[in-house]
Amino acid sequence: MKHRKPEPEPETRLKNDTEICQQLLSRYSASTAPQHRHLLATAAALRSILTAESLPLTPSSYFAAAINNLSDSKTLDSTAVAALLSLVSIVVPLIEEKGIKEAKVKEAVTVLVEVGAEREGVGVGSLSCVVKCLGVMILGFCDLEEWDSVKAGFESLIKFSIDKRPKVRRSAQECLEKVFKSFRSSTVVKEASKLVFSLFKNYMPAALTMSESRIFDESKEETLSKLEHLDVIHMLNLLKVTVPYLSVKISSKVLPELVKLLRSEFSVLTRQVFQNIEAFLVSSSDEVIGPQEENIIDSLSGYLSLGQKNPVDTVLYATTLLRITLDKLRARGSSSWMSIRHKVCGSAAGLLADEATASQASDIMKELINLYIDPKEIVINESQSLDDASQESEEANMSYLFCSISLEIYHISS
Repeated sequence: MKHRKPEPEPETRLKNDTEICQQLLSRYSASTAPQHRHLLATAAALRSILTAESLPLTPSSYFAAAINNLSDSKTLDSTAVAALLSLVSIVVPLIEEKGIKEAKVKEAVTVLVEVGAEREGVGVGSLSCVVKCLGVMILGFCDLEEWDSVKAGFESLIKFSIDKRPKVRRSAQECLEKVFKSFRSSTVVKEASKLVFSLFKNYMPAALTMSESRIFDESKEETLSKLEHLDVIHMLNLLKVTVPYLSVKISSKVLPELVKLLRSEFSVLTRQVFQNIEAFLVSSSDEVIGPQEENIIDSLSGYLSLGQKNPVDTVLYATTLLRITLDKLRARGSSSWMSIRHKVCGSAAGLLADEATASQASDIMKELINLYIDPKEIVINESQSLDDASQESEEANMSYLFCSISLEIYHISS
């Protein structure tokens, strides 16, 4: 059984060799905050139960008692549920390795998932505790090489990762990334990747509609007013953190779909799509990137061609992505990179005419020229005019572009 003991959160860390209830009393007895009063009352009640049953007052005993109470959470009010979840989130990191039997681990995950499923009636703080507990349980006590052991918790983290509440959503995405990163079994990675892809495919129709709707046709607030549209944004943010860990097979399915969301005109999804494209370019293999490189370059070049019609930050972002893509194409020794570079340099050169992008664009263009233009290619036969030469060869065309860009950069720098 493979598992990794996670570090507890510094702000809630207690000692595992000192009685839990006593530590909580020492910490919160002077507090008048309602949540602290409820936490202390809950801890005291659980200690009484454990003492009556002659059970040791250990973190694992408190954990088991709290889970038993949560298993019938529908009969509890939100205050009681919140206090129990808070206590569970405090004691779980203190439990020693193999301190929970496998059957109890499965039961606890099931209970937490069920509590989370009723999240509409549970507060943000309580849901954050559920998310935290699921992450700790999966990483610390589930068998990371057995899909059945982690499936329920992983599915729940995915659902929380697109929750409408920012705190819950961010916490879930952080936990999901840590959990996915910990998987080493190809079977587990494959199954986890399938779940992410299923969510992605579910929202693709809405994503395509959003990508085809210009941001200027309606305000951003109106565009995002529909819950489904917000879910698309959250889904893309979730996808971004999982891209480095997806299986090659699923990555090869996701990237072509993602490229379909690239448009020449800015949309409410542009930044999220760019971030995901970058995640693929940085972390995925040539097997995944190779078949889509030219499509990515065509789409990004089209975006650059509109220049100042698109937001400046996204235009510069697109230029950076083009450079990364061209780097990968060149490093792989692809014969197509020489013809594609003309399109890339030509598209990026247009940014030099825009005052808002000229300074950063000139730096980018200098790098492109240094990397991709061979000085030998700019030697033109003395008997040829530059205009004649530019019509006869790709090398001469690049020479003409090189001279034009260099002149623009000179004017910007001077």
